[in-house]
Amino acid sequence: MIGDTGQGMTATFSASSLSLAITEITIGTRTLDMLDVSALASTDFSELISSDLKKIGKVKLKFVFVASATAPVVGAAAETMTITYPLFTGHSTASTLAGTAQFTDLKLPDGKLGEVMFGECEFQYNGDTGPTYTKALLEI
Repeated sequence: MIGDTGQGMTATFSASSLSLAITEITIGTRTLDMLDVSALASTDFSELISSDLKKIGKVKLKFVFVASATAPVVGAAAETMTITYPLFTGHSTASTLAGTAQFTDLKLPDGKLGEVMFGECEFQYNGDTGPTYTKALLEI
């Protein structure tokens, strides 16, 4: 059986001095738009061709809120943001997703008795460099 949990997955930032206790990372979906080239003579279904460029959705980070920790800054300068996946059994290096991105959303926590406060932030890869997925390497 091959597979593992998300334990050990990290997000790092080349310029922001963030130290977030991340509890969940949601990776945006890669998509490719389809362009409608249907003509009046088309029948039954639209005729589609692929667009030139792919898009990638936002990456969402959920973290334990610590009032004294530096929060992500929405609209700050773009920087290299890297998601490192857990080092799976039998691999010598972990896989990564890295590229130029910037923070686009920050949700500060709500308060409720008896519950841990969580914040959420999102960043968007901007396509300047990457994002590039690098697969893990197997041990030899």
